[in-house]
Amino acid sequence: MCGRYTVTRQEGLVEDLEAVLDDRVQANEWWKPRFNVAPTQPAPVVIIREGVRTLEMMRWGLVPFWGAKPGAKPPLMINARVESLGAKQVFRDALAHQRCLVAADGFFEWLKHGKIPTPMYIHPAHGRFVAFAGLWASAGPLHSFTIVTGPPNALVKPIHDRMPMVLERDAWSTWLDPEVGAERASELLTVPAIGDWRADEVSPRVNKVTNDDATLVVPVTAAQASLF
Repeated sequence: MCGRYTVTRQEGLVEDLEAVLDDRVQANEWWKPRFNVAPTQPAPVVIIREGVRTLEMMRWGLVPFWGAKPGAKPPLMINARVESLGAKQVFRDALAHQRCLVAADGFFEWLKHGKIPTPMYIHPAHGRFVAFAGLWASAGPLHSFTIVTGPPNALVKPIHDRMPMVLERDAWSTWLDPEVGAERASELLTVPAIGDWRADEVSPRVNKVTNDDATLVVPVTAAQASLF
């Protein structure tokens, strides 16, 4: 699964995603550099809105249309497994009609060895922006999204058995295109290449969702690691 990720800067993000900024984004308190995006928090995603590629803020954790009803308690669907997108109606509908790009520049996973899992920051070496494959839904005024995950590549496999589906840049337009059907869109969901990505051990401070600062993505030295 993917339970935490980063969007560590805003400069150049909208331009890199070739999008326009929704008018409401800058008024959102969560529109800022993020070093520890966590489930239920708003985060930037790109959708096609009236034919225009638009960056909006949406809640992480897909809420189906019926989730807005009084007393409804939908599950926290932060991830959608690529192997079973057809198993749930909400995922099938979104794959067919409501796909999005989830803006990011890295994600966290925890390496399990011994009693205390080690947080690892997995990211492009040069800090470039990437786009996770996402699905979104509307529940009244609430817009929400989930990240599509799949089998890990060779870099991530020693750390975790799942990873976000990172879309190649030349696949972004096809993934977003509302005229493209679910079958064609599914063909874009392949195991991401390693490329210039790396995995760094980072501070266990990332374990706490209220921590959200630049120190969370700084690699720890061997000496520092022995202190945790």
